[in-house]
Amino acid sequence: MVLNNLSSDAPLYKEVRRRILEALARGEWRPGGRLPNEADLAERFGVAVSTIRAGVRELTAAGVLVRRQGKGTFVARHDFERQQFRFSNVYSSGRKKVVTRRHITAMKRVRADAATRLLLQLDGTGSADVHRISAILKVGDEPVAVMELVLPVAKFPYLSQKDLEQKSENLYSVYQRVVGITVVRMEERVFAKTATAALARKLNVQAGHPILCVDRIAFSFNDMPVEIRRRLYEGSQHYYLFVHDRLD
Repeated sequence: MVLNNLSSDAPLYKEVRRRILEALARGEWRPGGRLPNEADLAERFGVAVSTIRAGVRELTAAGVLVRRQGKGTFVARHDFERQQFRFSNVYSSGRKKVVTRRHITAMKRVRADAATRLLLQLDGTGSADVHRISAILKVGDEPVAVMELVLPVAKFPYLSQKDLEQKSENLYSVYQRVVGITVVRMEERVFAKTATAALARKLNVQAGHPILCVDRIAFSFNDMPVEIRRRLYEGSQHYYLFVHDRLD
Protein backbone atom coordinates (compact mmCIF):
# COMPACT_ATOMS: atom_id res chain seq x y z
CA MET A 1 0.00 0.00 0.00
CA VAL A 2 2.18 2.83 -1.30
CA LEU A 3 1.57 6.20 0.32
CA ASN A 4 0.41 7.96 -2.82
CA ASN A 5 -2.78 9.35 -1.29
CA LEU A 6 -1.62 11.46 1.60
CA SER A 7 -4.29 12.71 3.99
CA SER A 8 -2.58 16.02 4.78
CA ASP A 9 0.50 18.14 4.25
CA ALA A 10 2.16 16.48 7.24
CA PRO A 11 5.63 14.94 6.87
CA LEU A 12 5.68 11.48 5.30
CA TYR A 13 6.67 9.76 8.53
CA LYS A 14 3.48 11.14 10.13
CA GLU A 15 1.49 9.38 7.43
CA VAL A 16 3.40 6.17 8.15
CA ARG A 17 2.51 6.62 11.82
CA ARG A 18 -1.17 7.06 10.92
CA ARG A 19 -1.23 3.99 8.67
CA ILE A 20 0.38 1.84 11.36
CA LEU A 21 -2.24 3.03 13.85
CA GLU A 22 -4.98 2.14 11.36
CA ALA A 23 -3.53 -1.37 11.02
CA LEU A 24 -3.45 -1.70 14.80
CA ALA A 25 -7.08 -0.56 15.01
CA ARG A 26 -8.04 -3.29 12.51
CA GLY A 27 -6.29 -5.86 14.69
CA GLU A 28 -3.65 -6.67 12.09
CA TRP A 29 -1.03 -6.80 14.85
CA ARG A 30 -2.23 -7.84 18.29
CA PRO A 31 -0.90 -6.73 21.71
CA GLY A 32 2.49 -8.33 22.22
CA GLY A 33 2.75 -9.18 18.51
CA ARG A 34 5.83 -8.41 16.45
CA LEU A 35 5.66 -5.93 13.59
CA PRO A 36 7.33 -6.67 10.24
CA ASN A 37 10.91 -5.45 10.05
CA GLU A 38 11.69 -1.95 8.81
CA ALA A 39 12.63 -3.10 5.31
CA ASP A 40 9.33 -4.94 4.87
CA LEU A 41 7.36 -1.95 6.16
CA ALA A 42 9.29 0.35 3.83
CA GLU A 43 8.38 -1.88 0.89
CA ARG A 44 4.75 -2.05 1.98
CA PHE A 45 4.38 1.73 2.21
CA GLY A 46 6.75 2.61 -0.62
CA VAL A 47 8.97 4.85 1.50
CA ALA A 48 12.56 4.86 2.73
CA VAL A 49 13.60 2.84 5.76
CA SER A 50 14.54 6.11 7.48
CA THR A 51 10.92 7.29 7.11
CA ILE A 52 9.64 4.06 8.66
CA ARG A 53 12.15 4.44 11.47
CA ALA A 54 10.93 7.98 12.23
CA GLY A 55 7.28 6.91 12.34
CA VAL A 56 8.03 3.91 14.54
CA ARG A 57 10.15 6.10 16.82
CA GLU A 58 7.15 8.37 17.47
CA LEU A 59 4.89 5.42 18.27
CA THR A 60 7.53 3.99 20.59
CA ALA A 61 7.85 7.32 22.40
CA ALA A 62 4.05 7.38 22.77
CA GLY A 63 4.08 3.92 24.34
CA VAL A 64 2.12 2.28 21.51
CA LEU A 65 5.07 0.18 20.37
CA VAL A 66 8.01 -1.33 22.26
CA ARG A 67 11.44 -1.92 20.74
CA ARG A 68 13.38 -4.89 22.09
CA GLN A 69 17.07 -5.01 21.33
CA GLY A 70 17.91 -7.76 18.87
CA LYS A 71 14.29 -8.96 18.66
CA GLY A 72 12.34 -6.26 16.85
CA THR A 73 9.39 -3.94 17.41
CA PHE A 74 6.28 -5.15 19.24
CA VAL A 75 2.81 -3.84 19.99
CA ALA A 76 2.93 -2.71 23.61
CA ARG A 77 1.12 -4.76 26.22
CA HIS A 78 0.01 -3.08 29.41
CA ASP A 79 1.63 -5.84 31.44
CA PHE A 80 5.08 -4.98 30.11
CA GLU A 81 7.04 -3.57 33.06
CA ARG A 82 7.34 -0.07 31.60
CA GLN A 83 3.69 -0.02 30.52
CA GLN A 84 2.01 -1.26 33.67
CA PHE A 85 1.63 2.09 35.42
CA ARG A 86 2.04 4.35 32.41
CA PHE A 87 -1.29 6.11 32.99
CA SER A 88 -0.99 6.39 36.77
CA ASN A 89 -0.37 9.98 37.94
CA VAL A 90 -1.47 9.93 41.59
CA TYR A 91 1.21 10.02 44.30
CA SER A 92 1.22 9.78 48.07
CA SER A 93 2.63 12.50 50.30
CA GLY A 94 5.75 10.33 50.57
CA ARG A 95 6.43 11.06 46.86
CA LYS A 96 5.62 7.49 45.85
CA LYS A 97 3.32 6.58 42.97
CA VAL A 98 0.16 5.08 44.45
CA VAL A 99 -0.15 1.41 43.51
CA THR A 100 -3.49 0.03 44.64
CA ARG A 101 -5.41 -3.22 44.61
CA ARG A 102 -9.04 -3.03 43.59
CA HIS A 103 -11.96 -4.64 45.36
CA ILE A 104 -15.02 -4.74 43.10
CA THR A 105 -18.18 -3.90 45.02
CA ALA A 106 -20.74 -3.83 42.19
CA MET A 107 -21.10 -4.46 38.46
CA LYS A 108 -24.33 -4.04 36.55
CA ARG A 109 -25.49 -3.54 33.00
CA VAL A 110 -27.61 -0.43 32.45
CA ARG A 111 -28.83 1.80 29.64
CA ALA A 112 -26.47 4.72 29.03
CA ASP A 113 -27.82 8.19 29.70
CA ALA A 114 -27.43 10.98 27.15
CA ALA A 115 -24.20 12.37 28.64
CA THR A 116 -22.58 8.93 28.68
CA ARG A 117 -23.66 8.19 25.11
CA LEU A 118 -22.03 11.44 24.03
CA LEU A 119 -18.74 10.79 25.85
CA LEU A 120 -18.47 7.21 24.58
CA GLN A 121 -19.77 8.08 21.10
CA LEU A 122 -22.63 5.60 21.29
CA ASP A 123 -24.49 6.83 18.24
CA GLY A 124 -27.44 4.46 18.31
CA THR A 125 -26.19 2.10 15.60
CA GLY A 126 -25.15 -0.44 18.24
CA SER A 127 -25.99 -1.23 21.83
CA ALA A 128 -26.30 1.79 24.12
CA ASP A 129 -25.91 -0.40 27.21
CA VAL A 130 -22.92 0.07 29.49
CA HIS A 131 -21.29 -1.77 32.36
CA ARG A 132 -21.29 0.35 35.53
CA ILE A 133 -18.64 -0.86 37.96
CA SER A 134 -17.83 0.31 41.48
CA ALA A 135 -14.67 -0.55 43.41
CA ILE A 136 -12.66 0.33 46.49
CA LEU A 137 -8.94 0.90 45.87
CA LYS A 138 -6.68 -0.13 48.73
CA VAL A 139 -3.03 0.08 49.68
CA GLY A 140 -2.56 -2.90 51.94
CA ASP A 141 -5.73 -2.99 54.02
CA GLU A 142 -6.29 0.76 53.91
CA PRO A 143 -8.91 2.18 51.52
CA VAL A 144 -7.46 5.18 49.69
CA ALA A 145 -9.97 5.74 46.88
CA VAL A 146 -13.34 4.86 45.44
CA MET A 147 -13.44 4.11 41.71
CA GLU A 148 -16.37 4.17 39.30
CA LEU A 149 -16.04 2.78 35.77
CA VAL A 150 -18.34 2.97 32.76
CA LEU A 151 -17.57 0.65 29.83
CA PRO A 152 -19.62 0.19 26.62
CA VAL A 153 -21.10 -3.30 26.45
CA ALA A 154 -20.67 -3.35 22.66
CA LYS A 155 -16.89 -3.15 23.10
CA PHE A 156 -16.70 -5.28 26.26
CA PRO A 157 -19.28 -8.02 25.61
CA TYR A 158 -17.41 -10.78 27.45
CA LEU A 159 -16.12 -8.81 30.43
CA SER A 160 -17.10 -10.28 33.78
CA GLN A 161 -16.70 -9.26 37.39
CA LYS A 162 -14.32 -12.19 37.80
CA ASP A 163 -12.03 -10.67 35.14
CA LEU A 164 -11.98 -7.35 36.98
CA GLU A 165 -11.24 -9.00 40.31
CA GLN A 166 -7.75 -10.06 39.18
CA LYS A 167 -6.28 -7.67 41.73
CA SER A 168 -2.64 -7.94 40.65
CA GLU A 169 -3.42 -7.19 36.97
CA ASN A 170 -3.94 -3.59 35.90
CA LEU A 171 -7.26 -2.89 34.21
CA TYR A 172 -5.82 -2.02 30.82
CA SER A 173 -4.04 -5.35 30.76
CA VAL A 174 -7.41 -6.99 31.52
CA TYR A 175 -8.99 -5.12 28.60
CA GLN A 176 -6.27 -6.36 26.24
CA ARG A 177 -6.46 -9.94 27.46
CA VAL A 178 -10.24 -10.30 27.50
CA VAL A 179 -11.45 -8.23 24.53
CA GLY A 180 -8.27 -7.12 22.72
CA ILE A 181 -8.74 -3.39 23.42
CA THR A 182 -5.58 -1.31 23.84
CA VAL A 183 -5.68 2.06 25.58
CA VAL A 184 -3.23 4.47 23.95
CA ARG A 185 -4.12 7.82 25.47
CA MET A 186 -6.33 9.50 28.03
CA GLU A 187 -7.84 12.83 28.96
CA GLU A 188 -8.07 13.64 32.67
CA ARG A 189 -9.73 16.37 34.67
CA VAL A 190 -8.57 16.89 38.25
CA PHE A 191 -10.42 18.87 40.90
CA ALA A 192 -11.05 19.06 44.63
CA LYS A 193 -14.23 18.31 46.53
CA THR A 194 -15.27 17.25 50.02
CA ALA A 195 -16.43 13.85 51.19
CA THR A 196 -20.12 13.14 51.53
CA ALA A 197 -21.18 11.02 54.48
CA ALA A 198 -21.46 7.93 52.25
CA LEU A 199 -18.02 8.44 50.70
CA ALA A 200 -16.48 9.20 54.10
CA ARG A 201 -17.63 5.83 55.43
CA LYS A 202 -15.97 4.03 52.52
CA LEU A 203 -12.65 5.83 53.03
CA ASN A 204 -12.70 5.82 56.85
CA VAL A 205 -12.61 9.62 57.07
CA GLN A 206 -14.94 12.31 58.37
CA ALA A 207 -17.66 13.87 56.24
CA GLY A 208 -16.27 17.07 54.73
CA HIS A 209 -12.75 15.61 54.46
CA PRO A 210 -10.81 16.85 51.37
CA ILE A 211 -11.10 14.60 48.33
CA LEU A 212 -8.96 14.52 45.18
CA CYS A 213 -11.22 13.72 42.22
CA VAL A 214 -9.69 12.44 38.96
CA ASP A 215 -12.05 12.01 35.99
CA ARG A 216 -10.75 10.18 32.92
CA ILE A 217 -11.80 9.27 29.42
CA ALA A 218 -9.56 6.59 27.89
CA PHE A 219 -9.12 6.13 24.15
CA SER A 220 -7.99 3.29 21.93
CA PHE A 221 -6.68 3.57 18.38
CA ASN A 222 -8.29 6.14 16.05
CA ASP A 223 -9.38 8.15 19.11
CA MET A 224 -12.12 5.66 19.96
CA PRO A 225 -13.35 6.31 23.54
CA VAL A 226 -13.56 3.06 25.49
CA GLU A 227 -13.75 3.98 29.18
CA ILE A 228 -15.07 6.61 31.57
CA ARG A 229 -13.39 6.47 34.95
CA ARG A 230 -13.76 8.47 38.16
CA ARG A 231 -11.48 8.04 41.16
CA LEU A 232 -12.11 9.77 44.47
CA TYR A 233 -8.93 9.77 46.58
CA GLU A 234 -8.47 10.73 50.20
CA GLY A 235 -7.18 14.25 49.60
CA SER A 236 -4.84 15.16 52.45
CA GLN A 237 -2.23 12.48 51.66
CA HIS A 238 -2.48 12.25 47.86
CA TYR A 239 -1.73 14.54 44.94
CA TYR A 240 -1.75 14.46 41.14
CA LEU A 241 1.54 14.88 39.26
CA PHE A 242 1.95 15.24 35.51
CA VAL A 243 5.45 15.58 34.05
CA HIS A 244 5.69 17.08 30.57
CA ASP A 245 9.08 15.90 29.36
CA ARG A 246 8.85 16.54 25.62
CA LEU A 247 11.04 19.23 24.14
CA ASP A 248 8.39 20.52 21.74
